[in-house]
Amino acid sequence: MKFLNIIRHAKAENNFLKNDFTRELNGRGQNDSKCLNDFLLNYSFEKHKIICSPSVRTVQTYENLKVSLNEKSHIIFQEDLYLANLEAIYDLIIKEKKSSMITLIGHNPGLTDILYFFLRNLDIPELKTSSIAQIFFSNSNEISKGKGSLNFFVKSKNNKIVFLF
Repeated sequence: MKFLNIIRHAKAENNFLKNDFTRELNGRGQNDSKCLNDFLLNYSFEKHKIICSPSVRTVQTYENLKVSLNEKSHIIFQEDLYLANLEAIYDLIIKEKKSSMITLIGHNPGLTDILYFFLRNLDIPELKTSSIAQIFFSNSNEISKGKGSLNFFVKSKNNKIVFLF
């Protein structure tokens, strides 16, 4: 794998009467994920594998991003990605290391943990809602701690793109 895109879902409703898995994007989350899609249209994403948590908010985030991520990409809704820890996410990535690019759409704290794992010693913020970090690896044998390089790290907030790195 050369490129790993890590996307945290957009902002979800704060409905504590609902099961966490079924929480939907709120209005801000809908707008921010569509703004992120517009930004990502500037990049030419090749057909690749997308691994998405099956929670409602991550699926809705994917639906708002699928045009920019290349609609012909292969999407897998992976139950193991819902609230996964660093080790589980790392295992998912290693299984796909022969792919030239993969995209993960999921949740914290696992996504921030894997970001910090690959980008050791970089002073970057945690992965907030509606953010994407793209990590580059020089070859698939170097997908390990501290071996990634950050290509870009952005967040969509209030219909604006904020560069975090």
